[in-house]
Amino acid sequence: MTNLPRRLSSGIAGGTRLARSAFRVGSRIVQGRWAESRLPRDFAPQDTDRFVVCAYFASDMTSAYQLEQWLWSFEQCAARLREAGHGTEPLAIFVRDAQVAVHIAGLTSLPVRFSRLTKGLDRFMTDPELRVVFYVNQATGNFQALRFPRPAHVHLSHGESEKVSMISNQLKAYDYVFTAGPAARERIRRALIGMPEDRMIDVGRPPLDRPRTTPAAWTDFADTAPAGPTVFWAPTWEGDSAAMAYGTLPDTGVIVAESLLAAGYRVIFRPHPRTGVLESEFARALAEVESRLTAHPRGFVDRTRTVGWQFDVADAALAEMSSVAFDWLSTRKPLVMVEPGGRGAEVLDGGLFDRTPTLSRDDPAAVAETLAHAQADPALSAHYLGATEAGQQLARLLAATEQVIAARTEELSTRA
Repeated sequence: MTNLPRRLSSGIAGGTRLARSAFRVGSRIVQGRWAESRLPRDFAPQDTDRFVVCAYFASDMTSAYQLEQWLWSFEQCAARLREAGHGTEPLAIFVRDAQVAVHIAGLTSLPVRFSRLTKGLDRFMTDPELRVVFYVNQATGNFQALRFPRPAHVHLSHGESEKVSMISNQLKAYDYVFTAGPAARERIRRALIGMPEDRMIDVGRPPLDRPRTTPAAWTDFADTAPAGPTVFWAPTWEGDSAAMAYGTLPDTGVIVAESLLAAGYRVIFRPHPRTGVLESEFARALAEVESRLTAHPRGFVDRTRTVGWQFDVADAALAEMSSVAFDWLSTRKPLVMVEPGGRGAEVLDGGLFDRTPTLSRDDPAAVAETLAHAQADPALSAHYLGATEAGQQLARLLAATEQVIAARTEELSTRA
């Protein structure tokens, strides 16, 4: 009987989480149907569509950032395909969420098509001109599109990292995986049984080649903030499983913020966009850290649209296991990693945690000292991303896309 109050408390907490989750799901469904009812007809697949390439996205608005980062690269790909004679609109974005459709259409000149129902998906995917379908995540909805055999299905991901999701056996479902660099190929080859080397093509991280401008929000801040070295702090979210629980914000956030500010650092704080979506303690920790930084003249809570300009203005980065850490390697500036928060979080032996200075989650107050002694290792950039000189990563993406189009066209011609 002595454990009854604890069991009741645990049961109530679990029921509360379930109720919140059900409410969020219900709200998204209602909002999605409302957005769908107001969607213009030209978002539906059209009889005149003759797309050669599409980017398929089955997730909702909480994951839209995964697609956003690729839009510029897709626009450059469309331009190359037009030059090669693949029509005036060779590349489209196909989404399954009406809110995402409206949002993405406001960010790109590329055609955006939407269908929640398989009828619309069937119509789009059976276009005889379609050769390549890109995927920027591992959403379960991807498998509704993967059943179509004619186009080549290519996994891009939304960033390089050593999260366990990056070596999922699901990668075998795709015809090709466009890997970032040698590290990704080695990681997949070691983890997956029967994954042919010729299905992996290195392209780097093409979004890093997008021209960058420093936003006025930062320049205005920098003009008035006290002088000091600038650190780009990018913690990750709580993750959706024990193996993916890399975030530490509830345990380290406030201490790290106060330690950096006390040491004279100017702090650019950009948390993962999904922080607090699943765990309320992460939401509370996020609010507390933002409050502390906002109140300090050297604290900058980054609410700008893109990641990239921070690489140009910061002197060092403090990151957890996420794509931001690996993208940062392209700067060849010091990087400090934060040890994962979840005891069950899977960490790759010989990976980035073993190759860079690491801050213990049990001693976050040591962050300033750890940063002060951190040294950049230019070799890491080549290992994880390949050549990162201006334009080279985009060039590899374009070449790989044309290679896959040609290969699939030739294969289809033999089956005609």
